[in-house]
Amino acid sequence: MNDLRGKKLLLLGGVQPMCEVVKEARKLGVIVYVTDYLEDSPAKKIADKSFLVSTTDVDRIVDLCLKEGVNGVFTGYTDSMLPYCRQICDRLGFPFWGNEKNVEKCIDKTKFKLMCEEVGIKVVPWKIANADNYNEVKDQLNFPVVIKPVDNSGSRGVYKCFSKEKYNDLCKKSLAFSKKGEIMIERMMNLNNEFSVYYMLYKGKSYLSQSGDRYVHAVDSNKAPIGQGMSFPSIHLNEWINKMEPLMKNLFKRNEMNDGFVFMQGFYENGDFFMHEAGYRLAGGFAYKYVDWMSGYNQVQQLIRYSLTGEMQLTEIEKSNPFFCKNTFLLTVAMNPGKIDSIEGLEEIENISGVMEVCQLHFVGDDISSVGATSRVFAYILCVIDSKKQLSELIEKIATALVVKNTQNQNMLTELVSPDKIHLFYEDENTNR
Repeated sequence: MNDLRGKKLLLLGGVQPMCEVVKEARKLGVIVYVTDYLEDSPAKKIADKSFLVSTTDVDRIVDLCLKEGVNGVFTGYTDSMLPYCRQICDRLGFPFWGNEKNVEKCIDKTKFKLMCEEVGIKVVPWKIANADNYNEVKDQLNFPVVIKPVDNSGSRGVYKCFSKEKYNDLCKKSLAFSKKGEIMIERMMNLNNEFSVYYMLYKGKSYLSQSGDRYVHAVDSNKAPIGQGMSFPSIHLNEWINKMEPLMKNLFKRNEMNDGFVFMQGFYENGDFFMHEAGYRLAGGFAYKYVDWMSGYNQVQQLIRYSLTGEMQLTEIEKSNPFFCKNTFLLTVAMNPGKIDSIEGLEEIENISGVMEVCQLHFVGDDISSVGATSRVFAYILCVIDSKKQLSELIEKIATALVVKNTQNQNMLTELVSPDKIHLFYEDENTNR
């Protein structure tokens, strides 16, 4: 018996990734509503009902929920939606996984760093500046550095700075992306050492479900790099568990992060982990599909269940196991800015051995902006492979098959990741951990 059938869930924001949430809710028999300030956002097109109400208009959304008999409110993928979702849920008495303080700490990069340091978790070395003092901070820095707004996501307003000469100009550009009028200046880390970890939280217990190593390509040496993919599990997984799990459990407990989904990103350097960002929400890339395929439970469905009932299924969450039985690779296909005129090869790619699923984010007619590396992702291709050799062959087939052109008949795709860069936790399907 499905206890969620017929319940009404309102999604805040109809961006393309939220289409997956609509689909997962439908599998549970949930009636799905979507609201935002756009008339034709992607998730609205497949929802049961949609509304032209801004996600920031808390009063109107509360009234909408009461009028429509909504049972829960959900958002994901975008940090800026979280405070409004929390306010709406608090007003209506609906479950929400975070509170005002811990949500803010995962959005504001300054507060996140302090949260980590309080429990002994190392962070990427950093300084804070604003429009009045960024020039003074310059003399305290060792270049190169990364300049980013403290309260934005999706790589918007992130710039790499290699010299004092360009510093002031890049600070001004980054400040334009910050509502608070603050920027963070971090030491530039080795981009080849970036990793992520993913946790499910329920009733005060944390469950490490995934870890991955990220691969990027610097299209513009002055801006945030474009993602090229992520391999699961991370080659540093055992070390993370031995060194970091006690610290993470303390961080969650100290900040009352009892329920929901959390991902954290950082760098591995000389035997240490240095964190630099977190999200108290679903992570982009649809890696939850790997957990569903490998560990046998669906994280998005559990979060939907929580939003509607305040409960998750403990027997499902306890299936969390970051040691996947095979290597998996999340291939990121990115684009240069422009308007998409034609797409070829997706059907062929879906039939390639080793391709689990193609999650397409952009379609013919979409105009791709150069603002934010995340917005330039054309698709995530979920791959399950036995060896690096198979992965290399798979990437070559995808590169040959996929063609995306702009209105000038030019190729829009950036280069795919080189298999030579990739390190796999399991080099062979018979390898035992």
